[in-house]
Amino acid sequence: MKPIVFILFFTIIISCNKRPTSNSTDNNITFSETKTDSDSSNLIKKEKQILKFHNATLKALENAPIDSLIVINSKRFTDSMSDLIKNNPNTFNYSFELLQKENAINLISSADDNLRVYSWNNHLGGTMRFFNQIFQFKSNEQITVDIHLAEKDPQAFFSKIYEVKNSKKETFYLVISNSILSSKYSVQHINAYKIDTGKLNKIQVFKTKTNTLDQISVEYDFFSVVDRPERPVEVITLENNTLKIALVDDKQNVTSKNLIYEWDGEYFVYKGVR
Repeated sequence: MKPIVFILFFTIIISCNKRPTSNSTDNNITFSETKTDSDSSNLIKKEKQILKFHNATLKALENAPIDSLIVINSKRFTDSMSDLIKNNPNTFNYSFELLQKENAINLISSADDNLRVYSWNNHLGGTMRFFNQIFQFKSNEQITVDIHLAEKDPQAFFSKIYEVKNSKKETFYLVISNSILSSKYSVQHINAYKIDTGKLNKIQVFKTKTNTLDQISVEYDFFSVVDRPERPVEVITLENNTLKIALVDDKQNVTSKNLIYEWDGEYFVYKGVR
């Protein structure tokens, strides 16, 4: 979509929408994990409505890549998805099977079931994809929702959550996400988090030679790994407390070597290249 056309359409839709929707990256909503009148059948009904907005967006994309209906239905999808998760604690245990089956959303949960991350392509980009994100997490029987909508930052879609525990038995969540910058270039990220009361805090656990970081990213040429079978391509992996970060060359081609970090119970400590 051409940037000028997109800005025009987006401005029109926002100005016509009477119900404000927060696009803040600090949009925490907390509520108790108790039963509400949004039972499973009601959630299924709402999910089917959201799926209609997804299908309408795809249909508009087929008809005209700069059709204003893309903007309208994309916003309806995002508003409906955000409102449903914000206002219904039962969504924390809901599968969203219909939306996942149609690839309308990516939904990843941690092994301990305390953290969920949702992401979806809002279809408002071109070869650079824009992804909306929702974090949903549980602490002391309270569920908190944190919404991040893509605007100037295209963000990323989530694909995996790893877990490690430190010496205090605190759980750290290592969330893998993927940015699509163009048909050629992608970025894979690993971000470390810890759940505190009502908050999902970034944690600095990656210890390099000179710094301690809360995230590591690898920008790479997708065509250098296009023949690999897994999707998304895994250039960052964790196995048996060994974190492998793919090493890329000066042309951003993924090589056969990795930067190695070992978990020592407190940090992932850089050990070298293998």
